[in-house]
Amino acid sequence: MSEIAEPLLSWLILLARLSLAAVFLVSGIHKARYYRQAVEEFHRAGIGLVGLTLPLTIALHVLAALAIVAGVYVVEAALLLALFTLVATLQVHRFWSATGAERLEQSRIALAHLAIIGGLLMLAATGPGRFAL
Repeated sequence: MSEIAEPLLSWLILLARLSLAAVFLVSGIHKARYYRQAVEEFHRAGIGLVGLTLPLTIALHVLAALAIVAGVYVVEAALLLALFTLVATLQVHRFWSATGAERLEQSRIALAHLAIIGGLLMLAATGPGRFAL
């Protein structure tokens, strides 16, 4: 790798970490702050054991995002979030059983989540980069 590309790569990995972490940090904080609405959302999505799954979801989102920001346990955090996002997408955004405009909307959301999963897998493959604790 060239002398110019190496520092640029480190900055790009940092930006990727911060961007991906922001998605989950904001989501976790939002679920914690608006807990009742999150409970209703989980019920509507057919997610069981909400008293257990919602706190675990919040903890995973916040703690994994903070680990990614800090650059510690980045591979593990990224893989956990990728797996979580895949399972959540298949559970909540069932585009294959929707029709009309709802099918299009759920497909769009599922594809956006697929892009996030791709970013998380890329982060797991590259590791935290030079700017990490």
